[in-house]
Amino acid sequence: MRDMSTSRRLGERRRPLAILAATGLAVCMAAIGGSITSAVPAQASSTPIVVWIDAARMLQVKAYEKANPSVKLDVVTFDAGANGSGSIESKVSLFNRVGHGWPDIVFSAEANDVQKLGVAPFNFPTVLNQGLVPSSVTNNYAAGTLSPCYIGGKLECLRNDVAFDVLWVNVPLMKEFGYTVPTTWQQWQAIGESVAKNHPGYIVGSIGDDFDDEIYLQAAQCPINDEINSYTLLDNPANRNCVAMANLLDPLQKDGALSPSYVFASTYGKQYGVSSSYPNGHVLLMPGPAWYSGAIFCGTCELSELKGTIAAYPPLQWEGSPKTWTGDVGGGLWIMSSHTTDPQAVAKVLVGLATSTVSQDQSEGYPGYVPAAKSWIAEQDASGFWAAPLAPAFAQAASEVWPGWTETPWDTIGIWTDSVLPNLTAGDSVSSQLSVLGAAISNYAQSDGFTVVTKA
Repeated sequence: MRDMSTSRRLGERRRPLAILAATGLAVCMAAIGGSITSAVPAQASSTPIVVWIDAARMLQVKAYEKANPSVKLDVVTFDAGANGSGSIESKVSLFNRVGHGWPDIVFSAEANDVQKLGVAPFNFPTVLNQGLVPSSVTNNYAAGTLSPCYIGGKLECLRNDVAFDVLWVNVPLMKEFGYTVPTTWQQWQAIGESVAKNHPGYIVGSIGDDFDDEIYLQAAQCPINDEINSYTLLDNPANRNCVAMANLLDPLQKDGALSPSYVFASTYGKQYGVSSSYPNGHVLLMPGPAWYSGAIFCGTCELSELKGTIAAYPPLQWEGSPKTWTGDVGGGLWIMSSHTTDPQAVAKVLVGLATSTVSQDQSEGYPGYVPAAKSWIAEQDASGFWAAPLAPAFAQAASEVWPGWTETPWDTIGIWTDSVLPNLTAGDSVSSQLSVLGAAISNYAQSDGFTVVTKA
């Protein structure tokens, strides 16, 4: 499979499109320090700062409030635009019409929200890199993780977490069955086929999730949503990389080695957790995002009984590829409103929520801010839940997200969910759905004024 160079990726510009999504670990490790604290005065009035978050961010906000008792926040929970709901855009549109109601800070669960909110008719985010957030903060983000926040060179959000994929491994089961942890997708498939034949009931991954396209096709460097020039999208589902990954997945789907269930289904733990017949659970291997550590495999998660059995290994490589690439499944954004009446104080809170270890230690996902990430991973590895430290695999994967899967105004996860997932659930092969996905993406792109091409 070809290695697509990052050298031709787009620069930053003022339009509702994402920028280069390449990810690499930043080398500068200075802590947040006093620059933002000293540059930003205390809250100017007794009026609370209004912060909109989803329920999963409540622990972060509560921790920040406890550490900063002089800061008054009015916290409102909502869906954070998850799964492309468009709730933020709908609310901002309403507030723009009536002339009031905007929050000071909003958390978005969608990595492409700023690309929509940062242009007309919304014009919602504040520009942060013009005196509100210093470079001493932005320079400490992992390289590339702030790319979705830039529009035309203007920084319009701060990243909460990054969501690269790793290989989650059930260590005792691998030893019991006599398998070696795979390093390539082809080795992973071979284990899956062996599991289906010799250990039925166990799984090596999922094909029932609304983000599986970003786990498998993005890792395969499948150019199906790749913005190559301004308003030009490369969408080629017949590309050999796309076809090769689909052909690899098809037999595993057919044989049952890939779970057809949604990992957030209420019955998932009962289906694939510990039982008398499966004392170490059903999950042998699972390619998936870093945030599985706080959402799937954790002490309060559906698979909490797997404590002491799960470890994270580096992303799988495609045999013959000169570089390992992995997918990127989400990662939240902190956005500051352009309508706030106290931008200096609000910026201080924004930075604190997005970068302080106080807040980020409570994050479900791996922080994009490098000093906070070091603290977060240390706490994870000290928790006693994992069979081996997460830090080595996470550090490697952070620099291996494929940049050819562009953040665009349309939501690829939503397209996969609506156009492809029902067909897979009905028994159609992944191979048969490549053209379906490509056509749906092409329709969305053209409706937004893009020229769609099949060759770069």
